[in-house]
Amino acid sequence: MGKSNKNRVTHTQREEEQGKRVLRGMTIVAIILIIIMLVAYTVWA
Repeated sequence: MGKSNKNRVTHTQREEEQGKRVLRGMTIVAIILIIIMLVAYTVWA
């Protein structure tokens, strides 16, 4: 019982870390896209 509980806790912690990494990656991609759009807008205008 104790081992299964420990495994569950570590699994949830790993999932949280993966979620944070995904969110960080999404924010980085969004920032890059915004910068590209701003640069393209300034170049076209």
